[in-house]
Amino acid sequence: MTAADRPPDGLLLSTISLPLLLSGADNAILFANEAAEAFFGRSRRRLIGEPAPALLQFASDRLNGAIAVRESDISAQNMRFQTTGAQANYVDLMISTPLGYPDCRLYLLVPRQAVRDQIGEQTDAGKMQAMGTPAILGHEIKNPLAGIKGAAQLLSRNVEPQQAPLTDLIVQEVDRIARLLDQMQNLGRVMPGQLGAENIHELIERAIRSVRAANRQMPLIDISYDPSLPDVQIEADAMVQVLINLIQNAIDAMAGVEAPQIGITTRFVMGASLRSEGDQGLRLPVEVAISDNGPGIAPHIENEIFSPFVTTKREGQGLGLAIVRKYLSQMHGRISVERDAAAARTVFRIFLPVAARKNDI
Repeated sequence: MTAADRPPDGLLLSTISLPLLLSGADNAILFANEAAEAFFGRSRRRLIGEPAPALLQFASDRLNGAIAVRESDISAQNMRFQTTGAQANYVDLMISTPLGYPDCRLYLLVPRQAVRDQIGEQTDAGKMQAMGTPAILGHEIKNPLAGIKGAAQLLSRNVEPQQAPLTDLIVQEVDRIARLLDQMQNLGRVMPGQLGAENIHELIERAIRSVRAANRQMPLIDISYDPSLPDVQIEADAMVQVLINLIQNAIDAMAGVEAPQIGITTRFVMGASLRSEGDQGLRLPVEVAISDNGPGIAPHIENEIFSPFVTTKREGQGLGLAIVRKYLSQMHGRISVERDAAAARTVFRIFLPVAARKNDI
């Protein structure tokens, strides 16, 4: 990447109000906007040339390693930041590869110190509570994003042809961040629906129709229903979204597989139950299993697969499975994932409660 190819310093990227850095093939900083200067308390001249791993230091060894090896398409939320002199102890970090510059990495930081102070130490429940935080930040971020997008679209009419990809990149990245904010807000929203008795097979068919409409090519779906299953106590729309996310996740996981195949089975099982302290437990005897013959979950994320922003997909936001877990938790269900090594399949199993029969009420 030559100086002539670099983004127009001081023109567009500098207008972004969040700290933004761009590194090159050697992982050294090529560009820092004004917000980054203020955030790090250093002039742009001192930031340029600094190795990204030295400038972006986190408490997470995993994240530090990702920066060192120049991983991309990473969104990490509420990470403890340890770079001396920075103006926040916690940040959200997004790492992406600019369109047309595969050797570069774009780092966008969202300082979160005030938010972290409010929510305290993170427990699993606290993480879900924090998902509501973007609802507060979303308004403050979306407004300047709309201005940046509008300015980029205006500039695109007058820039030289070789600079057009840069304005397109800005518009695409703004749209991506806006979509991410929307999904973060949805994840933090309390489900408004009411639980009721539903036929799980009808909802599976509804989800399959929706996924078929959204995908040009569909893998073979092998369905095996237990017709004797009773109705389950769930919220229909939320359950359809859970099924869509899992089926789409299976499709994405099989990209490049020669003979992709999804399996969907339902059955009645006796062992599953949901227990909380002080109660007798809730039996979850209806199982829905969705499997695929893809390569399986990457080992470095298999323990965090249901956590927000964990993904290996280039275009993914890492929220699909987090939404699945949240919805199922609200419907008193459970989900597990396992790798069937013998069959070379990844299997997600949903366990649901049975709806009360009218004679039982």
